[in-house]
Amino acid sequence: MTNSLLMVLLCVVSLSVTAAEKETAKNYCHDPADKKEFDALLRKYPTDTGIIRLFAMRQGLCEMINKQQISLETGIDLWAIERQKILMERTKKELNRLTKKTL
Repeated sequence: MTNSLLMVLLCVVSLSVTAAEKETAKNYCHDPADKKEFDALLRKYPTDTGIIRLFAMRQGLCEMINKQQISLETGIDLWAIERQKILMERTKKELNRLTKKTL
């Protein structure tokens, strides 16, 4: 249950990337609601390595975007890749747990 909830929350608190969004890419680095939501997730799940990884990546990517070291689109792409990795890891763990439970 907790893993499922965290997967949903990670999807909600994301810089999701699609072809349509790339045309009007929003810079979530300057979105106080997004930062507030991430801070709340960190407080609620302080030992969740997936959330910690995404939070750290968000901070680093935002810093690089603000310094114009990378483009916003590159930051969005890198974020999406890392988020997808974390979601896949969680999905595999959940499938393994369910498989073991049914055996």
